[in-house]
Amino acid sequence: MNLSLRAKFLILSAVVQALVVGLLIWNNMRIMDQAVSNNADRVAHEYAVTLNLSLGAYASKGRLPELRSYLNEMLADPADSFVRYIVVLDRDELPIIVAGSVPPKLPALLQRPGVRTNQGLKTLLVDAMLHARAPLLLKDNQVGSLHFGLSTSDLAQARDEVLSQGSVISIVGFGIGLLLFYAFTRGIGRRLDGLNAQSQRLVQGDYGALLPEHGGDEIEVVSRSLNTMNLALRARIAQLEQAERRLSESEARFKILFDVAPVPLSVTDRDGTIIAANLALERTFNAGAGAIVGKNATDISFWEDAAEPRRVMAIQARDGAVDGEIARVRLADGRAGSVAIWTSSLSLDGATAIIWALLDLTEELNAKGELKELNTSLESRVRERSAELERANGDLSDALDTLQRTQHDLLAAEKMASLGSLVAGIAHELNTPIGNSLLASTTLSDRVVEFDRVIAGGALRRSALVAHLDEVKQAAGLISGSLQKAANLISSFKQVAVDQTNDQRRSFDLLLVLQDTLATYLPRLRRAHCVARLEIPPGLTMDSYPGSLYQVLNNLINNALVHGFDRRASGAITIQACDIGDGQIALQFGDDGNGMSDEVLRHVFDPFFTTKMGQGGTGLGMNIVYNIVTGVLGGRINVTTAPDRGTTIRIVMPRAAPLRDGGKKSTAAALAV
Repeated sequence: MNLSLRAKFLILSAVVQALVVGLLIWNNMRIMDQAVSNNADRVAHEYAVTLNLSLGAYASKGRLPELRSYLNEMLADPADSFVRYIVVLDRDELPIIVAGSVPPKLPALLQRPGVRTNQGLKTLLVDAMLHARAPLLLKDNQVGSLHFGLSTSDLAQARDEVLSQGSVISIVGFGIGLLLFYAFTRGIGRRLDGLNAQSQRLVQGDYGALLPEHGGDEIEVVSRSLNTMNLALRARIAQLEQAERRLSESEARFKILFDVAPVPLSVTDRDGTIIAANLALERTFNAGAGAIVGKNATDISFWEDAAEPRRVMAIQARDGAVDGEIARVRLADGRAGSVAIWTSSLSLDGATAIIWALLDLTEELNAKGELKELNTSLESRVRERSAELERANGDLSDALDTLQRTQHDLLAAEKMASLGSLVAGIAHELNTPIGNSLLASTTLSDRVVEFDRVIAGGALRRSALVAHLDEVKQAAGLISGSLQKAANLISSFKQVAVDQTNDQRRSFDLLLVLQDTLATYLPRLRRAHCVARLEIPPGLTMDSYPGSLYQVLNNLINNALVHGFDRRASGAITIQACDIGDGQIALQFGDDGNGMSDEVLRHVFDPFFTTKMGQGGTGLGMNIVYNIVTGVLGGRINVTTAPDRGTTIRIVMPRAAPLRDGGKKSTAAALAV
């Protein structure tokens, strides 16, 4: 049986409300029964206490029979009390006194299931009577039992009234609920009918009307969704109509492109029957479209061999496509040619069709054949040329070895030239203190001879002795100072020479090494009227190669004197150093000389590049500096310069240089590597 959604909602509501009403009535009955039972137990407990107090004095003296008439009179009128009977039994369950309507088999009655016990009082509710049993002390301390029955008809009547009223209220609520749900579903039904009508209009293609959106519930959401779908369908249909127009235009364009395509094209069905062919096919094979449409591809006359079309069709049937297969054909001018064939499947009016593309490769294959013959003739030339290249490579290898040896020799010569310049400067610098010492010593010797003559003549005076002592002191001071200066120069030269020749790794104070280095250049610096300043904090120690560091400063100072201060009356050199953290030291060498142009700066580290070519420059100075800084010292170097603005060279190197062959390798050897 088909029911409407509204009828289903009403039936479901009725079932749910019936279940709820039934549960409410059952729960009320359970609660009322429990309340009646609890109240009866409470009243029974109160009566048990009262009867124990009333009968206890008589029972302990054995005088209970005296109360029989009193008890019967008390129980005669049911309206006076809830008690309907009173029985006292001895310990052998024999009656001592009986009053009222006693139920049969009284002792066994309170042994049935359902008996409740509370503080020694046993109770059992049967119909409208609550049977109770409590212990009672008898004569001679014997324990008997007190039985009595209480009427619960009033409690049951109150319970029935409450249940009847609750049932009436539940049934009335059930009816009201059904009416309200009926009214609710009636409104929902109208709105669902509107949704159904809208759906029917959509089915019929009417997208102009929209559903009202109200209610704030799920039906409003559905209405809004239907309206959105209505608008979307309207837009989609417009798009489909536009797409259909574009498709028609595209088909027309495709037909034009198919006809005017420069590649021969044809369309066949699955069996090979030609459906269409373009103009390029007619031009290439002299086969008119009207003459071949409707024929099978194997029957076309432009194949050079009748087996070719069957072979190509077999490939199409086996692989589902032909991808660049070469076939022999007869061209329009009667020449034999070759074409590459590609196929692709498409759907045409619901049936599977195949489009064939034939690319004329005749000229290309002929050219490849000619190229193959040319390659064959060129192989001998290539072998001859390879032999010549091998000989040339051998000559180049020998030239490279010679160049490397020459570079090594030039580096060694550069180093020895530096040492020679150092020796010449030291020798020139030593002339002055040694000459002063020689002059002072010869003068002192002459004064001693004269003093001996004065003593021998016996004409020695105190003034002459004092004058002679002053002359001796002056001569001794002059000799001592000059020789100390010479000793310092020799010590500096010795340390620099040892470091430069051995270049062993050691710990040193950077300030002391640079002071020794500048000391060896003082003669040249003075001749060039150049001032050199050291701005280095004391105690800046390094674990590195002082000889390599000296070589770097030697080349930088020499570069400044030769290039920076060329055609200048004076100049200034500033050498700065500081610890920049992370175990790195920044050494900065700056001069206020001529500077360099951008072109010179780009090639400043290139080997054999010099602006003094033919004037004694080798072009290796800055290349040596770069190799030592980046290789031996493990640092990096940067040059900042501008014409007439001087040059600043910044070197960042680690305080502990990287190890290289135990630290015993010479700088020249390291550069040669």
